[in-house]
Amino acid sequence: MKVMKNRMLLFLTDKEKREKRRIRQSEIAKALGVSPNTISNWLKDEITQIDTNVLIGLCDYFGVTFEQMLYIEETDDALDTPDA
Repeated sequence: MKVMKNRMLLFLTDKEKREKRRIRQSEIAKALGVSPNTISNWLKDEITQIDTNVLIGLCDYFGVTFEQMLYIEETDDALDTPDA
């Protein structure tokens, strides 16, 4: 099975290192006009639906492209299939 994942945590860590400061989830949420819960879900990679405006905002905030932010991961199908 294939699932979509994101690299937001990686980009957040990189931005914090570049700017030499801690960036709070609430700061990102305010910059994007979304709830802190939305940012938390992205950081935990628990997104079930992608709002295009949030994705565009995150890409702009971190200075990356869609292709850099999102990727497809193959999961182990054996874990998802019940025993016969």
